Amino acid sequence: MAAIGIHLGSSCACAAVYKDGRADVVANDAGDRVTPAVVAFSEKEEVVGLAAKQNWVRNLSNTVVKVKQILGRRYVIP
Repeated sequence: MAAIGIHLGSSCACAAVYKDGRADVVANDAGDRVTPAVVAFSEKEEVVGLAAKQNWVRNLSNTVVKVKQILGRRYVIP
């Protein structure tokens, strides 16, 4: 029997699979086992995770950190 666990932290997220008596954390596309909870957007694209975190300074006004803490809130965009 296998089980899946997901951790949605305030600053990062990860997923793990428990199978055959051991838990393995699943790597993302970049090979990292933890993904930063950061989302950035522009007129052309949306970027998530490490790529968004690395460009945070360049795109400060359109970058959201600690995404979990704002899920479900309503926002009015001027």
